[in-house]
Amino acid sequence: MKNQKGITLIALVITIIVLLILAGVSIAMLTGENGILTKATGAGEKSTVGEIAEAVKLGVADIVANQMDPTYNTTEGQNEISDTTLTAAITRNNSNIGTDDNAKIKVEIGGSSDAWTVTWKNSENKTYTWTITNKGKITQTDPT
Repeated sequence: MKNQKGITLIALVITIIVLLILAGVSIAMLTGENGILTKATGAGEKSTVGEIAEAVKLGVADIVANQMDPTYNTTEGQNEISDTTLTAAITRNNSNIGTDDNAKIKVEIGGSSDAWTVTWKNSENKTYTWTITNKGKITQTDPT
C-alpha cells in the first residue's frame, strides 16, 4: 500500500476551488459596467463617431478649398456648400459612410442656405449631430 500513487481528495478539492475562483474573476472581467465587452462596444461607437467627424471635416475642407481655388474648373454652384455637394464630398472621402440603407454607416444630410446638418443615430437611438455653416465652420453636438 505504500507504493500507491495518485491524487488525494484534498488536492482535488483545492484544485476545483482555485478553478472556480479563476472562473469567477474571468466572468467578472468580461461582463459588468467596466467589463471588456462593455468597453469594446463603447470603443466601437467612439470609432464610428470619429470616422463620421473626419469624413465631414474632409468633405467641408474639400469644398472650401475649391471655393478658394480660382483655377478649379467646375459647373456653377458645385463648389458651394449644399446638401448635394456635402453628401458627395463626405461619401467620396469615406466608402463606409452613405445616405442610403445599404451604407455601412448611414447618415442623414440636410439643411438650408445658412447651415447644414449631418446626423447619425447609434443602436440605442442616440443622435450625434454635426452642423456646418456656409463658411465651413463645423460644430459637433453629442447626445445627452
